[in-house]
Formats: sequence, C-alpha cells, structure tokens
Amino acid sequence: MLTGSVPKLLKEAGQVKEALEKIGPGMPDSITVAGLEERITALEGKVSAIDALNADKTRLVNEKNEEAELLSDYIVRARSGVKSVFGQDSSEYEMVGCVRLSERKKGRRHKEEGGE
Repeated sequence: MLTGSVPKLLKEAGQVKEALEKIGPGMPDSITVAGLEERITALEGKVSAIDALNADKTRLVNEKNEEAELLSDYIVRARSGVKSVFGQDSSEYEMVGCVRLSERKKGRRHKEEGGE
C-alpha cells in the first residue's frame, strides 16, 4: 500500500537496493536486486510518461485558452459591427445575442435628499 510520495518511494527503493547488494545470498529467491531494479525502472517509466502527458495537457490547455480569447474578441467585433451598421434597436442586433435598446429596463430614479 502506497502511503507516501513516489519520489520518496523511489529513494527508499534505492536504499533497499544498496542493502540487498551488500546482504548478498540468503534472501528468498523471489527477492532479488534484479527484481527490485525492474520494479524501479517500471515506475520511473510510468512517472516519465505521466510527466510527458502533463506537459502536453498544459500546452493544449494554454492553446485552448488562446483560441477562446480569439473567439471572444471576434464575437465582440461582430456584435460591434452589427451595432454600427444596423443600430442598437434593430432585430439584427438582437439576433447576435444583444438586448435591443427599446427592450432594456429603464433606470430607477432615486429621491433627492435634502430640499423640501
């Protein structure tokens, strides 16, 4: 059962490997330096693969955010173009997702303080 981080586990495995090399014969046949090295190499390979995928994911997320920003800017420009050509109260302005000028709520007036 894994209770710590992978770098800590790999460090522990290195220590155990050194100890096994010094101990030499007398260990059960199923516990060998070669078997430990195989497991260490396999884990390091998986860590490397995950690191590469994380780097790709970060790159793709950054590219996605750049594309989203470009799309957002394009939408703003398109709406501004419709507004300048057809006006704020046109049905075309409403078609691009804006609220027509005649359909906007009127502002609330506040009572003036002081006075009579």
